[in-house]
Amino acid sequence: MKKVVCLIAVVLLAVFAGSSVYAASQADKDEIVAKVNEVGAMLEKEGKAGLAKASTVRFGKDNYVYVGDMDCTIIAHGWQPHLVGKNIIGIKDDKGNKFMAKMLEGVKSSQGTKNGKTYFNGETWVTYRWPSPESKTVFLNKIVYAKGFMMGDENVFVSAGMYE
Repeated sequence: MKKVVCLIAVVLLAVFAGSSVYAASQADKDEIVAKVNEVGAMLEKEGKAGLAKASTVRFGKDNYVYVGDMDCTIIAHGWQPHLVGKNIIGIKDDKGNKFMAKMLEGVKSSQGTKNGKTYFNGETWVTYRWPSPESKTVFLNKIVYAKGFMMGDENVFVSAGMYE
């Protein structure tokens, strides 16, 4: 009888622990979406003047936001400012996954109209592998969310993510 009670307790503990991990993961994803939308709204309101602020946005554990144009040239980056001005459409992870091309495809999957101008406003999640911040030789899964916005007359994407 004791073994059955212990087994039930272990199963219940595993179920509750697993559901809390999922809830935390969903909370992280919700925070990513909120930060992307917050920065996108700021860029729509302030235009290019908002790019400097976008680069300073941080959340969670070392998470940041970056902004690119519809050719995938980075125009603001919160962690790697040396990427500003560089086109990264062809970048691949260690498995050959062209994740930025996939991300841009997702952003371009939907259109809207703002102030009489048509623009890409799609949103997407992309998963890829990237070097760990602690070890450049260990690759971890990273999940990134991106969405299209209008920044003045320019169509841009705003993106943020986290290691899984």
